[in-house]
Amino acid sequence: MIMRAVAVPSRFGLRFLWIPFALIGSAGLCFGQENIRDLEAKLRANPNDETALMELGRIYHDRAAQGDGEMVEKAFECFNRVLSIDSLNAVALAYRGSLWTYRAHDAWWPPSKLNYLRQSGRDLDKAVEIEPYNVMVRLMRGINNLGLPERFGRLEVALEDFIVLLRHPDFSRQTPQLKATIYYYGGVAYKRADDYDTARQLLQKAISTLPGSDFAKRAQKELDEMDS
Repeated sequence: MIMRAVAVPSRFGLRFLWIPFALIGSAGLCFGQENIRDLEAKLRANPNDETALMELGRIYHDRAAQGDGEMVEKAFECFNRVLSIDSLNAVALAYRGSLWTYRAHDAWWPPSKLNYLRQSGRDLDKAVEIEPYNVMVRLMRGINNLGLPERFGRLEVALEDFIVLLRHPDFSRQTPQLKATIYYYGGVAYKRADDYDTARQLLQKAISTLPGSDFAKRAQKELDEMDS
């Protein structure tokens, strides 16, 4: 199974982790207002069209990740509706888990931030429990966990996710963009775990898989920091 990769930011503490949208969108497609209108029309005709809800939710999610705060609640609405139809839809749960991190980022009251982060973790963990070998689910949880402050103790979980992804039987069939994503963030995870040899190997693979890309530049920066 070849998975579609999307933007999955995690932005807490002093660091921000972003997947560049143009690099890893499905076949490099950018979803414009026309796509949104078409999907919204489908849902007016059939509010329980699960396929349309998932695709529209993905678009809203990616727009939210680009900084459009109004898209957060729209994305929540889509994924909540999907989960009311199918409570075991692991991908919808993972997207909703990612959306909780946006709410946490925008909340000003610390207890609210903490509550949203905990809800994010619950949704992402449940998604992995339902589909432990789903590439998208593991990737979203891994990156979101990397974005959390160290005191949350989620680095080990992120490492588990990237180990599963790197050993996944479908990994060799993924696009170069998705492979570079996994190599890069896997390298970051191992670097934070102080396993510099593995981190170097993965970051070098990110560079060789997608040379000249934003991921390659960021991977080189990580390597330079380790060698400085």
